[in-house]
Amino acid sequence: MILPGLAFDRQGRRLGYGGGYYDEAAGRLRAAGRGFLVGVAYDFQIVDDCPAGAADVGVDCVVTERRVVRCAGGPA
Repeated sequence: MILPGLAFDRQGRRLGYGGGYYDEAAGRLRAAGRGFLVGVAYDFQIVDDCPAGAADVGVDCVVTERRVVRCAGGPA
């Protein structure tokens, strides 16, 4: 599943846009033990520490225009 966001960090934390729609769908995938969650962002949106909330579902990797960031705790 592709998830947009305002910011991401290397641990997979994601700051969403506040609607919770992507988090709800991604949370259902995680609960079912399915899916691979991919954040899509510009490189400047990768930050050292993302101020994600408890309801923000983390991603397995983030794809930017410059690189693919495999997030800590995500699949190898």
